[in-house]
Amino acid sequence: MTYFGFLLRFIVAANAALWVARAARRRVGREGWVARMVRRSPLRITGYFAVLAAVILLYTTPWDGALIHLGVWAYARQRVWGLTLDGVPWEEILFYLLQSALVAQCFDLATAFRPRTAWARRQPVGKRGHLLVFALWWSLGFVALGSVFVLLNRWTHLTYLAMLVPWILLPLAVQSSYGFDGIAAQAGPVAVATLAPALYLSICDGIAIHSGIWFFHPERITDLRLGDVPIEEILFFSGTSLIVATSLAVIASRRSERWLRDRRAGR
Repeated sequence: MTYFGFLLRFIVAANAALWVARAARRRVGREGWVARMVRRSPLRITGYFAVLAAVILLYTTPWDGALIHLGVWAYARQRVWGLTLDGVPWEEILFYLLQSALVAQCFDLATAFRPRTAWARRQPVGKRGHLLVFALWWSLGFVALGSVFVLLNRWTHLTYLAMLVPWILLPLAVQSSYGFDGIAAQAGPVAVATLAPALYLSICDGIAIHSGIWFFHPERITDLRLGDVPIEEILFFSGTSLIVATSLAVIASRRSERWLRDRRAGR
């Protein structure tokens, strides 16, 4: 099985199944947030997703390329097209985008099951929210220092973790600082859009590793695994799905809506 064949069988197929499920919900009059935005303002939501896709590519590709250069993971060259960007095969880049689509569809489907009154819920930012955001930034600083220490001391078995954890925490801290109220208001859909894709993609990851499409250097990971899947990969799929889901929650927040109204009004 090639990398592209893997994408078609498992990631494209899962997106297609979710699209059918969302269409079924719309037929009974239950639209999710994404579907509602597409119907009301298609240009606006297209712009949102174009920016989100660009940010994902710019943020993920150099980091993924660094992992390849450090020898954390590699791919079977006979299973890919041979086209790369900073050492990252194009199939991998397609994976980012398809995973993001998977998370967005899960988020949309989860919001379709929420009572309509939930969208009118007030979104306050209390002291607890500020404390959580502060704790997130403090954790990022602590982890970043720890990662530098690990890399400088060449504790090679922690290379993937040292590269991964601060990379996940940074966008979460930025998003929380801007729109923690929106994330808290959409906690249920965010949880669904994080856990379901993380579980599914971890299972798919095990299939790809078992098939020899990509593999990991045992000296660059903790080598703690669930089946064939390193725990770092489970953390990767959980963290990246959470980043995309919280991005959508921030976009859907009232603060973002107010910002857009102010820009239109020229304030």
